[in-house]
Amino acid sequence: MPTLTSTNTLPPGYQPRKTNWTSVRLLNVYRLGLAAIFFAQSFASTSPLVNIVDLRLYSWASFAFLVLALVWLVASVIERRGFQSQVSLQIYGDTIIIILLMHACGGISSGLGMLLIISVAVTGLLTQQALAILFASLASLGLLAQHIYSVINIPAYSGSSTQVGLLGASLIATAIVTHKLMMRVRSSEQLIQQRERDVALLSALNQEIIENMEAGVIVLGRNDSIRHINRAARELLHLPVITDISLQRDCPRLATALDSWRKTMSQASQLPPASREIDNLQISFRELQSEGQPNTMIFLNDVSSIRDSMQQAKLASLGHLTASIAHEIRNPLGAISYAAELLMEDRNFDEVDQRMIEIISQHTLRINHIIEDILNISRGDETSRERIELKNWFPAFIDSFCQTGLASAESFHLEFESDFPVVLFDAGHLNQILTNLCTNACVHADTSKPVIIRIYPDSGHALCIEIADQGPGVSSDILDQIFEPFYTTSHQGSGLGLYIVAQLCELNNASISARMNQYCGTSFILRKSAAATDRDAQPTGTHSNTMGMQHE
Repeated sequence: MPTLTSTNTLPPGYQPRKTNWTSVRLLNVYRLGLAAIFFAQSFASTSPLVNIVDLRLYSWASFAFLVLALVWLVASVIERRGFQSQVSLQIYGDTIIIILLMHACGGISSGLGMLLIISVAVTGLLTQQALAILFASLASLGLLAQHIYSVINIPAYSGSSTQVGLLGASLIATAIVTHKLMMRVRSSEQLIQQRERDVALLSALNQEIIENMEAGVIVLGRNDSIRHINRAARELLHLPVITDISLQRDCPRLATALDSWRKTMSQASQLPPASREIDNLQISFRELQSEGQPNTMIFLNDVSSIRDSMQQAKLASLGHLTASIAHEIRNPLGAISYAAELLMEDRNFDEVDQRMIEIISQHTLRINHIIEDILNISRGDETSRERIELKNWFPAFIDSFCQTGLASAESFHLEFESDFPVVLFDAGHLNQILTNLCTNACVHADTSKPVIIRIYPDSGHALCIEIADQGPGVSSDILDQIFEPFYTTSHQGSGLGLYIVAQLCELNNASISARMNQYCGTSFILRKSAAATDRDAQPTGTHSNTMGMQHE
């Protein structure tokens, strides 16, 4: 299938050079007018234009000239004969008749022989050089024959052979010069057509390349009218495939960014390219001058795919890191656990020491569980979800958390706004999520004010668990980044705590978000949607009705 770039396909608007029938028709109109003037002079008693010596020959020659002019004019309109044949016959006829008219008017001195220059010039313009020289030579021979005949048969003949020779040389020179000029004109014409073809081909190629680019391209003309917009730009901006697109009406945020860019640039110098980001779109502007008028080019690139690639690279590096950490931690952790078991067998320790040994064993198991969870995140293993009744689960969690010594039971304020809050969640994951969130709240918040744990259903029939502190809060500029791996604002933090929280939520079909709360602190909201809860409950077949009653 031929494309726009195929060599055997001409671009639109390109036409090969056609035979010049228009010039032939104009020549015939000129010939018809000239023949009519000559024929009209045969009826005048004294002609003001020519000195008729032989009226009979002049009348028949002018009449034949008029008839032939009409025939050639009709033939050139109908175009039933070949171009080369028609031109040749017409020049032959002109040469013969003009020589006869010249003879009837007194020979070379009448001046009518100069009309042969026009015929020979037309021949040089319309035909090949050899044919033009042939006609000029035949005309020169005809002039010479007429001159010899007149010298022999007309006693008072006043013509000279010099005039005949000069006219003959002029005819040959005219044929050569006109043909050379015509060759240059045709060469220039072919060059122009080739350039037009190249430009049209290049334009089609550029349009095809731009249309198939992954980046969006918009070209703005005068008054920010859209001159061109490619397919990628329409898709990135969610524009329909219509011809009338207004930047102000259909892309107001893009128009605002363009105005802002223009205000920040100096109008006295060339505007350099600038980039900014809107809705995961990297937007670049560039000002171009075309034919003295400014044109603005806008480039759109979807950076979400780049971020996804970077995120996948982070996940891959995190997977290798967690596997190495798990291997390095488990060895000393096993030694600690084994030493704690040996100490528990010794009966010489008092009750306080026994309690310390129990805490060592308990948190050793907890660290091992955390390592397992991190490995599960890197491997993407399935979770073991169970029904958790939060009214019974949270008091036990708070009591266990307070044993770490970070807070007391008075440091938490528990609020239930749902009558029967039940979630399907991995208990270990939920424990680790809330432990991390409560630890952050106790470490970074005001210890004199309680951490508020609020359980409530939201407008989307999802159960929400909110951990709200009353500390200085997190800046709104970094709220979207705190769940990324290795991102931390503390010199002592690893940047993995909140990332692990987000991954554990994702493993349980839940979501986590952060926002500023009414206490000027930060709230972390764990949201378990009703749709995910019902889907998770479907395999058990026993709790779906309970969950439905919970969110009514």
